[in-house]
Amino acid sequence: MILSKRGLTLGNKRGQFFLIAAIIIIVVAVSIVTISNYTKPKDTVRLYDLGEELGIESQNILDYGTYSQLDDEEMKELMKTFITSYVSYIGETGNLYFVFGNKNTIYAVGYQELIEEDVCIKLNPHGSGVSGEECVPLKTGGETQEFTLEEEIQEVAVNLPDAQYEFRLKPGENFYFVIWQKIGEEKHVVTSEEG
Repeated sequence: MILSKRGLTLGNKRGQFFLIAAIIIIVVAVSIVTISNYTKPKDTVRLYDLGEELGIESQNILDYGTYSQLDDEEMKELMKTFITSYVSYIGETGNLYFVFGNKNTIYAVGYQELIEEDVCIKLNPHGSGVSGEECVPLKTGGETQEFTLEEEIQEVAVNLPDAQYEFRLKPGENFYFVIWQKIGEEKHVVTSEEG
């Protein structure tokens, strides 16, 4: 098939204008999206993604333990293994604090990879008596600590120097976390969502 020179050119100047205008608009839109994505702090996005991922994975582990009818000691070992594996998987992300267990016994594990800080655990922080006032220091080298009360544990608080994060226990097994990371001069904190 032979095309004439006239067939290769656009005869409509108005059509050329709209085509060029559309290309310019697309290029500007793509440039704006690319620049906005490039300027977002990647560490902040990663931290929030890790928090979301940890929430999903921990729920799957709790469901597995419950479905398998693990006793308290087996559930404790399952959660310790999960936490150790997860901390190894995410690498040096920030300071991490985990609380798990049920209304009879709570376990806490802490990892400090950035800044040494005093952290403590309170059981039933809004309760009456010693249990609501005592804040037990949390060891932060990955050692699991056990906490019990004579009465049922309703709530657990993780106390950092500048904030207290409280978690109300649900019936059955629970898993909560606090992760914080310093990005630039800002402190970013991700915690478990309460169900």
